Amino acid sequence: MPDSSRRALYRIAYPLAERPTFLVGRHVYEIIDCSEAGLRYEVRDRRLPSLDTELGGTIHFRRGEELEVAGKVIRAQDEIVVLALDPPGIPFSEMLSEQRYLRSKGYTLRD
Repeated sequence: MPDSSRRALYRIAYPLAERPTFLVGRHVYEIIDCSEAGLRYEVRDRRLPSLDTELGGTIHFRRGEELEVAGKVIRAQDEIVVLALDPPGIPFSEMLSEQRYLRSKGYTLRD
């Protein structure tokens, strides 16, 4: 029987100093956390997108990698937006590279 208390996807919660950015048009947002299938970002002093809005942009990871993503807004509340990514989302290899990068900077990652 599978352990239902575990997430099906690996999630990285970023330390403030290492947050990647999410460029949507001319706006740049900080990513709070992400998984292969979604991301959560902070919207300061701007209007939140409506639920079900389709949007896309570029993730700029601190380690220098960039990744184009697109998806649908599934939550937008209190300056936080949750975007469910269209496949392929964030490749698992990118998630592992991010984990290695953060550990190399001395961060302890908890699942």
